[in-house]
This record gives sequence, C-alpha cells and structure tokens, in this order.
Amino acid sequence: MRATALCLLGLALTFCGPPAAVAKKAKKTPSACQKLNERYTDVATSHKLVTVVRGNDETGRISACVLPRGKVRTLASWDDGLGRDFASVVDTAGLWVLVDEGHRDQYGGVSRYLERTGVRGNRRFGLASYGCQLWYSPSPSCPDGTDYDEVGIARNGAVAVELSDLAAGTTALHALSPSGMSTKLADGAVDALRVTSTQIRWKQSGVSHTAPLPE
Repeated sequence: MRATALCLLGLALTFCGPPAAVAKKAKKTPSACQKLNERYTDVATSHKLVTVVRGNDETGRISACVLPRGKVRTLASWDDGLGRDFASVVDTAGLWVLVDEGHRDQYGGVSRYLERTGVRGNRRFGLASYGCQLWYSPSPSCPDGTDYDEVGIARNGAVAVELSDLAAGTTALHALSPSGMSTKLADGAVDALRVTSTQIRWKQSGVSHTAPLPE
C-alpha cells in the first residue's frame, strides 16, 4: 500500500507540477530597440548602440537606442515632398551619435546644424549651426553662425571639430569635453583629424600634432 501511495504521489508531481521546462523556454517579447536592430541596418560602431537611417530623400528619420531595452529616440526627421530637408549620421562612438541636418528653401537659402547626442539619457549638444539667405545675390549670404569640416568623436562623448566662424572669417580646431567645455587646439584648417580613446591627432602643413582627449 505504501509503495502504491508513493507511486501515485510521484505521478501527481510529474503531471500536475509546474512545467519548469516550458517556463525556461518561454521568451521575452522583443523590445522596440531589439526590433529596430533586427529590421534595419545598424550604422553604429558599438555593439550596445543601435543607430538606423530610414526613409528616402522626401521623408525619413534617424533613430537610435541602447540594447537591449533602451528607449528608441528620434535624432532627426524630415518630411518635405520636395526633398529640401536632409540629415545624416556623421559618426558614432560608444553610446554617442553625431548628426548633421539641415534645410534648403526655394530661394537658394540653406540652414545646417551639427548635434551630438548621448543616446542613453538623450543628452543633446549643438556643435555648429548657421542659416544663409540668398538676399537676391549670386550666392547665399551667411552673416553669422558656425560651419564645420573635419570632426571626430570618442567613446566618452568628447569631440574634436574644425569650426569656421562665418562672421569673423576664421577657422580653428576645437576640442569639446563630454559636458561641452571647449578648448581651442589650433588656429587654421587641419587635415587627417582622428579621435582615439585617449587623444586627438591632426596635421597642419604636413606636421603631425596630438592633444589629450578632454574628459
């Protein structure tokens, strides 16, 4: 009798107990960030960061998030049937993205904006911007603002950027810390700008220069 009772108890545990094997196989619903990573081409260099460009010349957006379940953020978007708005990913490093966006109007004017975004926390910082109007002259007039050429970003969010002051007509290389503090590294245009995890490298008149990465 005792053996029979033990056998029946064993059968009850087998058939009525929690389906542990099934529970282990259950998968979590993919997050919005994971879906974005699966459905589109990721242009980010970090395996934790997802950055995608969707759409065409007329309408689209640049989105980014941090795996596995970070919020999907819109870094830039455009919706102009004439294809006058534009945006592009300039560079990525760590959990940071540089985006260039702008707008052209039917009169020949143009505006441009370079922004750095820390995707985790949505920390945004403008690096360069200008707006030019045609003013019925052969070429757009840019009375003030800043434009950029060479630029690079580090994993900690520090940036080295060649900025042109349109009002003053000057160009200089600047380093910006993750918090946005600016330091001028050199006057004049630069070549072969490169930002590593520890330093900034560039050339002027064929001469190589380095500076420590701001923190």
